[in-house]
Amino acid sequence: MEYLEMRGAVTLKADADKAVVSSVLSKMRETEFVDGGSIDIRIEKSRLSVRAEGTISESGGLRHSLTTLQSQLTEASIKFVSSVRWETLVVLKDRPSTTTTPLDVNDQLALAQ
Repeated sequence: MEYLEMRGAVTLKADADKAVVSSVLSKMRETEFVDGGSIDIRIEKSRLSVRAEGTISESGGLRHSLTTLQSQLTEASIKFVSSVRWETLVVLKDRPSTTTTPLDVNDQLALAQ
């Protein structure tokens, strides 16, 4: 048995395969919790949010579902899975967009504007 904690929100691709997403989310919703834990999955427009907490018998199926889901997410969306002994932590999030800052070189010192 493992304790599962999953939280976060990610963005689906504009051309995400709805059948794949639906199938994966259905499998995730079927996750059986041993101790009355729960999983809450919501989709609003192209934003997918997941929150889960509780003891499950195994995380292999859930990990497979998350791997399948990854191909339907935008490039900025990431998943982080960490397992230590009997605990699994999953974090879903979008990376912030990076902005460039122009630099001026002044006598070997670069100053950001």
